[in-house]
Amino acid sequence: MCRILIFIFLNILVILNFNCSVVAKEMKEGEFLVIVYHAVVENPKDEYSVSRKDFVEQMEYLRTHGFHPISLDDILKASRGEKKLPPKPVLIAFDDGYVSYYEFVVPVLEEFGYPSVVAISGAYVDNPPKEIPEPIMSWEQIKELASKELVEIVSHTYDLHKGIQYNSVGNIGPALYVRAYDPLTKRYETEEEYIERIERDFEQQEEVFQKHLGFKPRAIVWPFGKYTTISKEIAIKRGYKMCFTSFNGYADLDSLYEIKRNFVMNEPMEEFVEMVNQSSKFQYYVRAVQVDLDLIYDPESYEKTDENLGRLIDRLVAMKVNTVFLQAFSDPEGTGNIKSVYFPNRVLPMKADIFSHAVHQIKIRDMDVYAWMPVLSIELPDEELNQSLKVVSKPEEKKSWYNRLSPFSEKTREIMRMLYEDLAAHSLIQGVLFQDDAYLTDYEDFHPAALEKYKERFGIDFQRVNIKEDPELMKQWSRYKTEVLIDFTKELMESVRKYRPETFFARNIYAPLLTEPESEEWFAQNYELFLNNYDYVVVMAYPYMEEVKKPSEWLGKLVRVAKGFKSGVKKTVFKLQAYDWRRNKWIDDWKLLSQMRDILASGGRSIAYYPDNVWENKPALNIIKLEMSTKDYPFLP
Repeated sequence: MCRILIFIFLNILVILNFNCSVVAKEMKEGEFLVIVYHAVVENPKDEYSVSRKDFVEQMEYLRTHGFHPISLDDILKASRGEKKLPPKPVLIAFDDGYVSYYEFVVPVLEEFGYPSVVAISGAYVDNPPKEIPEPIMSWEQIKELASKELVEIVSHTYDLHKGIQYNSVGNIGPALYVRAYDPLTKRYETEEEYIERIERDFEQQEEVFQKHLGFKPRAIVWPFGKYTTISKEIAIKRGYKMCFTSFNGYADLDSLYEIKRNFVMNEPMEEFVEMVNQSSKFQYYVRAVQVDLDLIYDPESYEKTDENLGRLIDRLVAMKVNTVFLQAFSDPEGTGNIKSVYFPNRVLPMKADIFSHAVHQIKIRDMDVYAWMPVLSIELPDEELNQSLKVVSKPEEKKSWYNRLSPFSEKTREIMRMLYEDLAAHSLIQGVLFQDDAYLTDYEDFHPAALEKYKERFGIDFQRVNIKEDPELMKQWSRYKTEVLIDFTKELMESVRKYRPETFFARNIYAPLLTEPESEEWFAQNYELFLNNYDYVVVMAYPYMEEVKKPSEWLGKLVRVAKGFKSGVKKTVFKLQAYDWRRNKWIDDWKLLSQMRDILASGGRSIAYYPDNVWENKPALNIIKLEMSTKDYPFLP
């Protein structure tokens, strides 16, 4: 009966004309597309299931529009240079191993002559979860499919396709992606325990594959597409040839351990056509609020803190922003010199374990959360060590506004790498915003470690020369410090990626760096280099801090400068001040709204503001959401 239905479907579809007007994004040599299905049923009830009719239509679209389905063998051989991929190569993949793959999908694909891959979770087969769209295949059915030339069975882990508690509040996260929290012992899983847990799951999965199928899988599909650098290294060590993620876009032969996949959803055919052609016109523009977690934390009561968090989230949801720069540290006095943080770590005291919960609650409201973090301005509990690592200024010069550790010291780098790694290990952040403390003035840094680096780089004892008397040396010295700070943040980025490989990174920059590039000497920052090294550059467009006489013209000038760079508009977030710190008063709401419109009218696309106060309704929600709302903005579909 199934074969007859397939024959009817195919003959009807031959008559249909899929001339959907899309402009396909061309694949480069070495690229291929991975499309992923889950259950393929008669009447899908959830967004991840696809109807049988739609599935056949989609396979016919691939056939009539020049796509060439490929196998894992094709990909591996192409990666070794043994063959080339065909034009428009596409890998058809299935997650979880639903019975429809056995009963319907494989017979359909055999009619087309298309290979496919199915990812199996051993625990799903042995003890199927209750709330699933249809039954999971049995080991007998899987073994029968494994003998087919066009089918490849791969791993979906044994028992990591589930959620586990990962913080003291009780939030649940993907088991492979988080370090577990035990509410009985009130302790977090160590890195060693995390590694042991992941390795044990690999071993168990390989054992059941050998027992039921007679082979070890050669590829793994991470549950929920989420993985850590640690889990990837375990897979490589155990001999896996490919790892599949949840990143969208084209996959690449040069990145077989980070293969991008595109999920086919229960959506109209137009969405499928757009997805396989990667033709979406969607551009992501940031609408961000920078939030002080200090305003939410109540030292007397966790319940009150959670209630406060709910109030904040209600405000953010009503504002309809898509991004939150969330303070991960404590700084109630606003000094910028950080002595404690809101997450478990090995460097600073933890004021309260609330950051991961705040991130979790904001994320589930469909907002991206960036951890707003210091780069250098921390105060270590060990005062002697703290003083020994401080940035050193020339004694005759005035004191800088942040107390910072020297980025030239390897000890500083080690300490900050640990802090950032712990941040990532204990929160499901999607990004990091580097605070504006990552600067060095034109009379810094003369720390002994810095002097050694200058001697290596320039062959000069910087204590014996007046750098400002040599303009060319001053220029080279400023650029070198700029590069050192960028390299330092890159080390922090790698520390974060150990647990959160998909993290985006933004860095604050002072506005004069755009309008007066020569001011690199004052800050050791450079707008063009920031564009080249970070996902976003957050320009602190604070007209009242900069004492600008004509804010509207000044903001327009910032945007015009950004437009002069290839990725300037796309990668620049213009962050406005909602409070006048010089005069200790809030900016008029309509004036702030007008400044946002000045940026947008000049051609800027991403905007943010700081600070925000939920208790004072500042800025006023009904006014500020007129430009902060992602739902009403014409450039945001």
